[in-house]
Amino acid sequence: MPALPPVAKLPNWIQKHLQSHEIISAYNLCLQLESWIQYESGFRGQEKAKALIQCRILGYLIYHFPCPNIGPFVREIVTINGKNEALLALGEHYYVYFVKLFMSNKGHTPAPSSHPSRRSVDDLVAKIKEELKDAPPNHQTAKKNALIRDGFQCVVTTMYDINVVENSSKYERIAKSGCGSGSTECAHIFPESINSDTTSGSKNEDYAASVWAVLDRFGHDKLRKDLNGAGIHRLDNVMTMAHDIHGLFDRLKVYFTATEVSNRYLFEAIRDYAPPLTTSRYVTFTTPDAEKYPLPNSTYLAIHAACAKVAHLSGAAEHIEEVLRDMEDTRVLARDGGSSEVLYTAMLSSMRTVNSGVENRTREMLPGGDR
Repeated sequence: MPALPPVAKLPNWIQKHLQSHEIISAYNLCLQLESWIQYESGFRGQEKAKALIQCRILGYLIYHFPCPNIGPFVREIVTINGKNEALLALGEHYYVYFVKLFMSNKGHTPAPSSHPSRRSVDDLVAKIKEELKDAPPNHQTAKKNALIRDGFQCVVTTMYDINVVENSSKYERIAKSGCGSGSTECAHIFPESINSDTTSGSKNEDYAASVWAVLDRFGHDKLRKDLNGAGIHRLDNVMTMAHDIHGLFDRLKVYFTATEVSNRYLFEAIRDYAPPLTTSRYVTFTTPDAEKYPLPNSTYLAIHAACAKVAHLSGAAEHIEEVLRDMEDTRVLARDGGSSEVLYTAMLSSMRTVNSGVENRTREMLPGGDR
């Protein structure tokens, strides 16, 4: 978990920004908070480590902010000037409602239960389109639309979907020529979990509202309207990915960085040893029909990339994965319900949330918990 870089190392866009003075003031407050945690706070062990994560989330968010409209975010920091505990609570807020959002456990599309007879490519596309006709937007329809748009391939590795290959002699020949085939999945940029059970009065409603409030601070208030409800399955929020790539993407270990060429991205990994599983570092998104099959949204990808950088530089990603590993180990012991309190206590000691609703939802997940 690297320390926040000095002000002199801030990127050029901040130095040239019209609000550079306010941005630098906010960043200096983060540097002061980091120093206070390390040398004056009296924090020790896990408490100190978590406080540093909360602080560095704020600092690295300034450094890697995903849009030009950074004003509301830095003003929030400046307004808290001098109140260290309040700044830590703000960092925790972004930890819970931004970083953890993108690292949530997202389900993958199951394989079809039956294999249709072999058919031509045109027949295959026609069949999928017929299945999609008047179908309500959901994970399955999103996957099928993404497959058509992405040419039945993983957008990163160009590996073909195994079910298509098995049912198309054309794609079987192409796959054998070198691209290969395998299981593909529908990868959401913004996770489906945002809109999970958010009906009025539900316990997840407050969580979703807090997530959208955070994204509003990024100057993207339109996101809530576009991605609300079934909108989370809109085609510009999904991509076809191979299983391994999807796993890395969901864990914020890989991300897409826009280039000067429209729809061309640099595919990057957080760690050099995390294999990109592709021969090219660049990915160019294409579509047979931009109106019917829109490409992945550049704003969504930029926010995901910013979260990936902030999560790993701040140490939050490592912390979350450690908590999830501990939870999984404890859950094995808690299958009979006898150790449910151990699991609950482990979660709370690892994540000091600022929203009581998060705590209540956690308790409900435990064996023997309230339903």
